[in-house]
Amino acid sequence: MNKLYTLILILTGFTVNAQSDTICNPSFEDSLNNWGTFCNGSSNGNFSLDSSSAYSGSLGLEMDLTSISPPSNTCALTSCAVNLQQGKFYMISFWAKSNSSNDVLVVLQRTSAPFTNYAQKTFTFTNTWKKFELNTTDTAAVNNLKIKIKPQSDGVYSFDDFNFYPVSMLPTNTEICNGDFETGVSPWSQANSGANITAVSDSSTFQNGNFSAKLVISNTVNGQPIFSSCKSDIEKNKKYRIHFWAKSILGGQLATATSSLSSPPYTNYGIESFTLTTNWTEYTFLSESDSTIFGNVRFAKFKFSEDGTYYIDNVWYEEVPPQPFVCDGDFETDLSNWTQTINNGAIASMSITPSQAQNGFQSAMILVNTLGTTTGSIQLTSCKTDVLKDSLYYVSFWMKGSANNLGFNAITSFASPPYTALSANGFTTYDQWTEYCYSFSHDSTILGDIRLLKLQFLDAGTYHLDYVNVYGSDYVCLPVSVKEDSYNEISIFPNPVTNTLNIKSMDSNIHRAVVSDVNGRSVIEISNKHLLDGSLNVSSLKRGMYFLRLHTTNGFQYESSFIKN
Repeated sequence: MNKLYTLILILTGFTVNAQSDTICNPSFEDSLNNWGTFCNGSSNGNFSLDSSSAYSGSLGLEMDLTSISPPSNTCALTSCAVNLQQGKFYMISFWAKSNSSNDVLVVLQRTSAPFTNYAQKTFTFTNTWKKFELNTTDTAAVNNLKIKIKPQSDGVYSFDDFNFYPVSMLPTNTEICNGDFETGVSPWSQANSGANITAVSDSSTFQNGNFSAKLVISNTVNGQPIFSSCKSDIEKNKKYRIHFWAKSILGGQLATATSSLSSPPYTNYGIESFTLTTNWTEYTFLSESDSTIFGNVRFAKFKFSEDGTYYIDNVWYEEVPPQPFVCDGDFETDLSNWTQTINNGAIASMSITPSQAQNGFQSAMILVNTLGTTTGSIQLTSCKTDVLKDSLYYVSFWMKGSANNLGFNAITSFASPPYTALSANGFTTYDQWTEYCYSFSHDSTILGDIRLLKLQFLDAGTYHLDYVNVYGSDYVCLPVSVKEDSYNEISIFPNPVTNTLNIKSMDSNIHRAVVSDVNGRSVIEISNKHLLDGSLNVSSLKRGMYFLRLHTTNGFQYESSFIKN
């Protein structure tokens, strides 16, 4: 149909309607009343109503469009004017399909300058009916808006059952669209950023399915080109792990993966760089935000700093449940992530010392000269963290005193008033390294408001603290477990070792083995049932020095170091 007939539809099918926060004639049962249609440039459109285009009811709208080439040559469908009420989000939904896979831009736009978009999203239609949704992200009061639907290519499009309604809170739409590239590279976007990037769906190599994204990068001396996923939401205080597979033709090339805002200031909610190989390899990075953001986050954005050919496939995410953690629990760096409290007349100092270490090369030293007037006058407290509802955790730490029987309290509590304790325990020191542990749980999930370990020092003297950890419910908590370097009933061999470390025990009462690297990170943790024939498989470890800690059922611990060839 030519543009003249389209114009007639506009003039006869559009009537003035009072503005509201509901959409007029949402299912086209009243012909095209309260809807507008137009084409501009060299585009052409035929707009018709019939039962074959209906998702429900008697009528639906069919748009048969030709010569579409945005932005100059477009056709559009527009709703009646609507208003946004103060303090409310709005959801727009509709059912639609097309004769093939086609992109459609949907916006909620002011009808006068500056023509601000209060909702915007590009959808990919297929030949089956599907419900599409987009939402506003602003709760300000705005009048005189219209929903505008603009297909991005030639095709036959069907629409029905529009809805526009206020909601107190929007559901989040966290997604990575077409992460396997089985339907091409859309809706992924490319930005040259001063360089050049070409992205196509490629069947010559893939990690999953039948296609991958092939990226040809050039002219990186002038910038870093970007390949980005669709716009999504991100929820406050939720942590996401993004997975992707990648390789490069040359290998040894750097790619940077981020989660970030899709508009200025392009805030990063996660960033990590990877050195790619010539083989398909899986990479992961974490993303999290301290606020909920609707429809403006690219969960996976890849930047390239070297010319070459890259492949990406199987991009997906998983939500990481909140878990407690201890910042710098091995004290191999400093005390910056621990809160030091010395008040109420107390005289004390806290520092890092290499002269004593239970694990690694340093420990925290707390020198108490004069006690304060309250129990909490001298405290050392770990960083804020999370806990998961109804989960059992064990806090473990090692302490050594300048003398036996120096008193201290170990507490897990809220980080904010009234500082409710989830567990409170009184202990005394030994003059040798001793493991202390206790359990706690909570009936709710807490995000960022728990101090896993608050230590209160109750006697004058010197305390050494090291290897603070938190474990799950499978941990065997033995409150008095003394490090015995001379415990000669247990031996390990060979040392250095290549694949298998043999463990010889006169008691045969080892129930747990932990291998840690020089930074205090656990790299192997197994129970007795996996210590087959008194041996430990260490073939997966990289070359270097490691520490082996063996827990025995009588409450002792044997520790030694070994070299992995």
